[in-house]
Amino acid sequence: MEVGSRTPTAGLQSFERRATGLVREAGTLDVLIYNINFVSLGLMCALVFLYSTAFYPGANLYLTAILTFLLVLPTSLVFAFFASAMPRSGADYVYVSRTLHPALGMMSSWNNTVWWFIYGGVPSAFFAQFGLAPFFSTVGQMAGVSWMQTVGTWLASSWGTFVAGTALIVFLVAVFSRSLKLYFRIQNTVFFLALISLVLTALVWALRSRTGIMADLGHGLGAATLRGLGQQAAAAGFSAGGPFSLKWTILAGTWVYINLVFNQSSAYIGGEVRRASRLQLWSMPAAAVLAVSVLLILLALADKAIGLHTIGKLAAGQGLLFTQIAAFGSGNLVVAILIMGLFIFTSYTWLPGQITNASRNFLAYSLDGLMPRALGDVHPRFHTPVNALVLVGAGSIAALAAFVWVPSFATLVGIFGFILGFLIVSVAAMVFPYRLRDTFESSPVNGRVAGVPHMTIAGALSFIALGIEAWAFLVDPSAGLDGHPWLIAMNVIIFVSGLVIYFVARAIQARRGVDISRRFAEIPVE
Repeated sequence: MEVGSRTPTAGLQSFERRATGLVREAGTLDVLIYNINFVSLGLMCALVFLYSTAFYPGANLYLTAILTFLLVLPTSLVFAFFASAMPRSGADYVYVSRTLHPALGMMSSWNNTVWWFIYGGVPSAFFAQFGLAPFFSTVGQMAGVSWMQTVGTWLASSWGTFVAGTALIVFLVAVFSRSLKLYFRIQNTVFFLALISLVLTALVWALRSRTGIMADLGHGLGAATLRGLGQQAAAAGFSAGGPFSLKWTILAGTWVYINLVFNQSSAYIGGEVRRASRLQLWSMPAAAVLAVSVLLILLALADKAIGLHTIGKLAAGQGLLFTQIAAFGSGNLVVAILIMGLFIFTSYTWLPGQITNASRNFLAYSLDGLMPRALGDVHPRFHTPVNALVLVGAGSIAALAAFVWVPSFATLVGIFGFILGFLIVSVAAMVFPYRLRDTFESSPVNGRVAGVPHMTIAGALSFIALGIEAWAFLVDPSAGLDGHPWLIAMNVIIFVSGLVIYFVARAIQARRGVDISRRFAEIPVE
């Protein structure tokens, strides 16, 4: 039956949801790497070494990584439990709308979708700023090739960043429109290539002496630059060091959290995951464990090599990425080319998940009658939601322009909004075993401790952890919200806008003689 069609009976008719038309193409390696990529090993390390080392006085970054992981884990388990119990595309939209209320499901999910639109501009900009530009600038400087340095400077400019990011978005939308399986083949290949960059960085820090690294840094940057590093860093606001501070240790984790909390990305493509009930359950927390382990290893090696304090000064004073420090410090042009060139493949890895997940949300909304029917159309041959993908791609390009040319668009400003949505999902997890008892009891996650469902415990712990992180993002100066009430208001307005969309869509469908509310009493068809 078509969306919004009538049955022969009188009055408002029950809404019948179409099958998605999606195909379960994602296997074990695909899903694990998909989740790790949305965490993004490279971006997480880049942000931590660039900001957490430089602007958080008294922060113990080892403890920062561990505490942030512990705060992320309950939310990861909430999504893992839900994705195992209800393996459907749309994630929290499905979980909350079926467990609590469809209006709350739309509010939670639409909030994420809007921020994924907006955040499409961040990793697409990072593709140039953290990937292409540093590659050309660093290699060009080490090799003495002036045209490479010129290209690097242009790519770091506003127009260079926009052009490179737009090309990447168009490419990814084209790939996703052709086949999710095709994307997974590309994803898995470049993931292992990108790992080589991180391994070489680790080897430089592990095998070279501090004297050797600093000497080659001086050769690459200029001896005068290195001598004046302390003054340059102080002028840029460098404030690391000093006595231990638990507050700043937690706040430094905002740069870890922005990456680590999205380890549950595969929940949004749940309808395309093979053996989802088992695979989703372990792959999300596993991605978080692997990611934070890599971060801890690189922190320890960097600390041993030249000290996190020195890295913070290089980040604040010169804006150097950790890969650039390793490349210059290697003193070897071939090693530098490999470190910087292969790091390009991890400089943008939030973006594919944002495009895919937002498009699957639009698909779910459309199939439930809350968005135009065209957004729920799936290509009969490619089994992809092409219309939704094009819409998300266009929105990502607009967001890229905003990130490049609007100064108040800071990297962290929207994570508070994501946290608001995750709070609702946590409440849904607490009550799911009681409100959808049959679904819960027949799922692989029906375990209990002292009579209390594991899922209820995970939901409660997630709610508490999210509250702590909400505080962190509100008070961390780097998050951009402290002292800017209009940005907090923007987060809240985006959060509640989904509530409005639901009731408007329900009213429109009612005028057409269609009652969509009954549909939410059932788990969506695949």
